[in-house]
Amino acid sequence: MAVSVPDSIRLIDLFGFPEYDNLGEPKPFTNEPGTLIGFTTSFLALSWIFVCLRLYVRLRVVRMPGLDDLFVVLYLLFTSIASIVFMISINFGTGQHFLLLNFGQVRTYLKLFYILNINLNLAATFIKLSLLYQFLRVFDKGTLAYRASLIGIVLVTLWGVAFVLLSLFPCANIPDAWNVLARDAKCWGYASQNADLFTATLVSHNLINTIFDIYITLIPFQLYFQPDVSLRTRLGLMILLLMGATVVTLSVWRVHDTIYYKSGWYPTHDPTWYGPMSILLMVLEINVASICASVPIFWPILRPIIGAIFVTREFSVQTEVRDSEALSISSRQRTGSEAELNAHYKDSYVMDLVDPFGANKDMGFVRNEVEGDSRRKKQRRWRWV
Repeated sequence: MAVSVPDSIRLIDLFGFPEYDNLGEPKPFTNEPGTLIGFTTSFLALSWIFVCLRLYVRLRVVRMPGLDDLFVVLYLLFTSIASIVFMISINFGTGQHFLLLNFGQVRTYLKLFYILNINLNLAATFIKLSLLYQFLRVFDKGTLAYRASLIGIVLVTLWGVAFVLLSLFPCANIPDAWNVLARDAKCWGYASQNADLFTATLVSHNLINTIFDIYITLIPFQLYFQPDVSLRTRLGLMILLLMGATVVTLSVWRVHDTIYYKSGWYPTHDPTWYGPMSILLMVLEINVASICASVPIFWPILRPIIGAIFVTREFSVQTEVRDSEALSISSRQRTGSEAELNAHYKDSYVMDLVDPFGANKDMGFVRNEVEGDSRRKKQRRWRWV
């Protein structure tokens, strides 16, 4: 059962002030709408750019799409939905004190949190599966990295299914998840009204997520220690390791934030005030992970184009002797007279090349015309690096 309350009534008017009054706390930087929207849109845009470049290479250049590409598309779909929902939630309480919201805002916020949570769990699962299936294409069957990728696929799938189900069905009666006045509601996990149970759900998800991030980052790094790996490959692996370390750092930061604030229950129950940082970190984490998954795919194609910024032009000049000249020259020996040896310089073709702006135009030795390849038979080749 639920008690009927007008939407315009604020929670603080009904429940009063909490034992710990945090209404005077300075507003965190991560609670500002500009910060939340700015970071979310920027990283989402980067993710779209990198994933689209990856898909272009796989579908149009090498024409070899795989399951890893399917999973990255699913990731992009769900992370886009999650990011949009997160930004919409700013208008319904995200970044504000929970008790200062009215019942209409709270109900809408909790509905948006329900949708957000489902999509973030799906996005996190699919981007990890994309990376692991990508490793299956890179490493040979039977190798340690290949087996580690298979094990990771199984574990990530089980983890994803478990927490997606918890987010899909947080209560016996799902609408109770966004009704703060529901009585005798049977809710668990993400909708539990027990602070310890709610915190344990989020911490366990975040902690396992961090372990998977570290696990996935280390799988390709074993290539670094192989003796036949080139310096360029080692440098590329180091860059990927740094990007993976960024993902792990964001994940560890989110675990710390979740534990410290008890998922919005400490020092008082204020999820809209203490929760935005944790959600923002997860959005950034999965977007950076998508960049890590996409760079190795399109970089070999993009590198020559980027190198063209530093334009290096190589000219290859080839000179061909006309058939008539070849016969004439081959028939003469170095023992001939100087006049015989130099006779071919009287030719208009040669004179035009030697002295294109000479004064003997009336004699027909030099022409002031540009006739292209048909006259000079000279080729120029450009190479971009």
